[in-house]
Amino acid sequence: MNSGKLGWKGLAEIFGTLGVIGSLIFVALEIRQNTNAVRSATIHAIAEMSYDTSMRMAENPELLAIQRAADNGEPLTIGQRDQIVSFYSGIMRIQQDRFQQYQLGILDEETVFQVGGRGRGYRSLFFAEFWEERKETYPVEFRQFMEREILPLSAGFEDPRSTRE
Repeated sequence: MNSGKLGWKGLAEIFGTLGVIGSLIFVALEIRQNTNAVRSATIHAIAEMSYDTSMRMAENPELLAIQRAADNGEPLTIGQRDQIVSFYSGIMRIQQDRFQQYQLGILDEETVFQVGGRGRGYRSLFFAEFWEERKETYPVEFRQFMEREILPLSAGFEDPRSTRE
């Protein structure tokens, strides 16, 4: 066979190689699109959970009054305390979900905080008390994240009980 001519076999190999390369590019684009779809769905789900939690508080005057009382250091009944602790336990599950999505690489740190990760609920004295009581129930990595990123939000709040005469 002449070295200057490309035979059928050579052409078939070239087209086969181009086909494989094209297939790999297609698969890479599909993976990227699927990754973006998963990320988008995750952001939407977390944002929806955060919104639902905010709306529960806004639509429940009793719970809103309990949170205000807790934030002001007012004494709570056992029932009120149970209710606000349950509320905070719920928002902590959402925060833990955000953190796990961050650990998996689905969300970046900036996005974690854009979808409610530093919400008003964490900016209270009662949250700091709640966290101190309950932190041992969470995984170590999550506790470290909370104490580094979230707990400082409640640090600027003075205990209103300490300023009362």
